[in-house]
Amino acid sequence: MSGLSFDMDEILRKLERRRSESISRLNMRREEVYQRLPEIKEIDDEIREGTLDTIRKSIADRNGSSVNDISGLAKLQQKNEELSQKKRKLLVKNGYDEEYLERQYVCPICKDEGYINGERCKCLNQMIVEARYMQSNLSVRLEKENFKTFDYSYFSKEISGKEEVSPYDNIKSIVKRAKKYISSFDKVRGNIIIFGETGRGKTFLVNCIAKEILDAGHSVFYLTAGEMVDDVINEYLFRHDDEDGGDKEKKARYEFIFEADLLIIDDLGTEALNRQSITQLFRVINERITRGAATIISSNLDIKDIRDNYTERFAGRIAENYDFYNIFGSNIRMIKKKRMLEKNA
Repeated sequence: MSGLSFDMDEILRKLERRRSESISRLNMRREEVYQRLPEIKEIDDEIREGTLDTIRKSIADRNGSSVNDISGLAKLQQKNEELSQKKRKLLVKNGYDEEYLERQYVCPICKDEGYINGERCKCLNQMIVEARYMQSNLSVRLEKENFKTFDYSYFSKEISGKEEVSPYDNIKSIVKRAKKYISSFDKVRGNIIIFGETGRGKTFLVNCIAKEILDAGHSVFYLTAGEMVDDVINEYLFRHDDEDGGDKEKKARYEFIFEADLLIIDDLGTEALNRQSITQLFRVINERITRGAATIISSNLDIKDIRDNYTERFAGRIAENYDFYNIFGSNIRMIKKKRMLEKNA
């Protein structure tokens, strides 16, 4: 798989390592018990020899009836169960858990296979979600910034200025739209641009959406506009360094801009603007629209400012293909600072 799309093979290798380590730990426990309790080894040897003997007889008796085969297997199962019971009692008598000589799994549901009857186990789904978090650039931040921690008290219920609704009613409406966007993401990969002055909660809302999309098992790539242009695009196109696979990693990050299920471009308008950066940003936005890949942009600029600072064509593609979320109200950062000072006073 190209780009930074999570490596399913690596996840499956991790499951394989779990299984291998489980066997290694079992062998160590078995060796310990055999040295202390030789009779346990004798029981295991008897179980093994009995099983092999039954298999040999079944193969040798090619002309035998299936009834004889079934009878032999039934006797074997009964004897093995009696021996296993004897072994468990010996373990408990000598201070061990009765399952001390059983394999121990990270996930007992699928026994670290990752699948149950051809369907993904919840442990594999969780591993995929964790991989998505790591590649998103957001893993730490989303623990604090999500819909569960969204605080509407920062938004006034008073209507002021030229606005027709209060900041509170406006953000409630925006969050409702955002949740609808999330619930339909599997069917409709839409685009959103979130406007608002500094400190109004744009990035917080972006993170809330990103967490829900990640938790649903989709890939997300978060970058500020400046990071995307300078640290990813320019780094790949113009700064080559193949030491320790540097170019390969740069290529992966560059490709992931186009391949992620959801690309987040935060703080559009804060990057260094020049003809080259505008061209690169337009290519990303246009290419993802063409592919039907979802993009969310946050910006201090409104659509008129984007037209003035970028190009008519740039603004036009956004106007035609993005839903607009306009967050207004007081500066949340200042409110938080004021509350903190009052709390510590």
